[in-house]
Amino acid sequence: MALINETTKKWIYLITYNAVSFLLWTYLTLRTVRVLVLGPDTDEYDDAAAGSLYRQLPFPLLAFTQTLAFLEVAHAALGLVGASAATTALQIGGKNLVVWTVMARFPELFLGADNEGGLLGLGGGGGPTGFLGCVLAWGCSEMIRYAFFVGQLLRGEPFGWIKWLRYNAFLVLYPVGLVSEAWLVYLALVQGAAAGVGPVYRGYLFLGLLTYLPGK
Repeated sequence: MALINETTKKWIYLITYNAVSFLLWTYLTLRTVRVLVLGPDTDEYDDAAAGSLYRQLPFPLLAFTQTLAFLEVAHAALGLVGASAATTALQIGGKNLVVWTVMARFPELFLGADNEGGLLGLGGGGGPTGFLGCVLAWGCSEMIRYAFFVGQLLRGEPFGWIKWLRYNAFLVLYPVGLVSEAWLVYLALVQGAAAGVGPVYRGYLFLGLLTYLPGK
């Protein structure tokens, strides 16, 4: 029985990784749209935060899916793909910093009493609105990106309409994601000051907020 060669193993691994990532982001995005259109499944929970998108996704799945992307740094470092490991780390790391040092660290921004006003938190603290912007911007961009790679691996080139979206959808998705991320970092900075979070952590958040300012 012939052994699978290294090139085939690499192809199987990469197409599996990209397909799984595509399915995870598709689920999160469609779940978000479903909650927005049909309303939250509040019967599943017995607390006041049941209607929040943060709870409905649920957030741990979002965190897992975003963290999974760190494998792409290893892909680049090991030469499995042609991307730069440093550039990939910056791109993946930025989103994960928002996930783990803002979303996970300050769940009250999305679940607290200050965010009353429905699923979007309109009229409240605004945290749920920023969270929604991040999920939709990340979800749509990642679905397009992973579909691009799957098509490229299966056919040798991506599907034409996916390629068009890959290089044009960012005109809308990038600013939505950028503003939403910056807004959540700002809210976390304010919340951290009110909650007595140490100066080092608040300094880190402030430096993170500065990275969202446009450069020259």
